[in-house]
Amino acid sequence: MSKKQIRMTIDIAMVVILPLLMAYSLIGELFHEVVGTLMFALFIAHHAMNRHLPKKTLPAVIDGLLLIFMIAQPVSGILMSKHLYTFISIPGAAVYARQIHMVLAYWGFALLCVHAGTHLVSPIRRLRKRGGKTGPLVCGALALISLYGCIAFVKRQLPLYMFGQVPFALFDFSEPKIFFFLDYLAMMILFAMVGALIAMLISGRKVADGKGNEPKA
Repeated sequence: MSKKQIRMTIDIAMVVILPLLMAYSLIGELFHEVVGTLMFALFIAHHAMNRHLPKKTLPAVIDGLLLIFMIAQPVSGILMSKHLYTFISIPGAAVYARQIHMVLAYWGFALLCVHAGTHLVSPIRRLRKRGGKTGPLVCGALALISLYGCIAFVKRQLPLYMFGQVPFALFDFSEPKIFFFLDYLAMMILFAMVGALIAMLISGRKVADGKGNEPKA
C-alpha cells in the first residue's frame, strides 16, 4: 500500500469515527473511550504522515489549534475515564475535566471538519468547471446539505455546548439513531464547506495580489 493510500485510509477512518464520537451516550461510555483512543492514534498518524507537506497560512493555523485540542481532549478524557484508564486518577479532577472535555469535543469537531474543507478547494473548483450537469448538481447538493447543517447546528444545541452553557450533552434516546448521525453528517459537510470557502477566498486574494497561484489540495 502506497503512502497516499495509507493517508487516504486514515482520513476516511477519521471521518467515519468522528460522528461516532459525538454520539457518546448513544454508543455507550466504554465504546466511546475505545473510539476516542483510536481517533487520537489516527490523528497522530495523520499528523506524522503529513508533516512534510507544504503548509499554507490557514491550514497551519487550524493545524496548530487542532494539535492543542487533540492533546487536551484525550488528557481530559483520561482524567474522567470510567473504563479504560481508571488506573489514572486525580481526586477532584473529573469534574473540571468533564467541563473541558465537552467544550473541546464540539470545537474539535468543527475544527476537524474545517481543516478537511481546506483540502477540498481543488476538487470543488474542478467540479464547478466540469461540463454537463454533474458539477452543478454536486455543488448544489453540497449547498443544500450545508444549509440543513445550519439548522442541525442549532437543533443539536452545538452553540450552547461550544461555549460551556450546558454541562452535559443531551440525547433523545427515543429518536432513531440514524437521524442523529444524518444531522452530524450535515454539520460535517457544513463546516467542511466553510473551510473550503475560506481557503478559496484567501487563495483568490493571493492570486489577485500576484503573490501565489491556485493552491493544490
